[in-house]
Amino acid sequence: MTPTVLDATTGISVIAQPRRLGNPAPGNPGDNFCYSPLLQQGNTRLLRLLPHKDAEAPIQCQLFEYPLQEPNRGAHLYDALSYVWGSEQDKQPIFIQSDDKVDDSTGKNRRLLVTANLHAALSHLRDRFLERVMWIDAVCINQEDDDEKGRQVQSMAKIYACANRVIVWLREAASDSDKALTAIRKAAKARRESPITNKPTLQAIFALLEREWFQRIWVCGKTKDSWLQRC
Repeated sequence: MTPTVLDATTGISVIAQPRRLGNPAPGNPGDNFCYSPLLQQGNTRLLRLLPHKDAEAPIQCQLFEYPLQEPNRGAHLYDALSYVWGSEQDKQPIFIQSDDKVDDSTGKNRRLLVTANLHAALSHLRDRFLERVMWIDAVCINQEDDDEKGRQVQSMAKIYACANRVIVWLREAASDSDKALTAIRKAAKARRESPITNKPTLQAIFALLEREWFQRIWVCGKTKDSWLQRC
């Protein structure tokens, strides 16, 4: 099924050479990943989503530290993911590598549990051949460290602003969400002032705007009515 994804271009940031984070690669895939503390205040972590030709293969990643305070160094661009965490039930594993060797098995990786919605997003965003560098709050922030979470939350506006692209994950395509996105894109491209009047298209747009992501009060500071007025 085709994923429902929106892309928004933001400013471009380049990053310094990475420092790999985490414990040595274990022999047991059941071992849980343990975060290393960030070296400097103002730094964050980025996730390198490793490619795989098999869409059903386990999700494998690497984490490295990125100095937000040091622009114009290196050549790494990252995408920031905006999404809804979803239910904490039925979490699924991703596997974090902590050495330079890419292994098709999970035996040299450590496990990190993420929500099913984030796992689905990573599965759709993973390329078959090219790695992808991303910032994802649930993975790039140590959720067990309240002090780190507080500092990273304060930096989130900067993290999103510095991203090469912000990717919005709206879950799997359903209820003609593809039709709704196509209509919104066409209206935005044409800068239409007149409203959309096609009833099935309007129903699809209303269904799309009922998704959890649009219910968050900080989403662009927009209400559903303002989105529809722009269409």
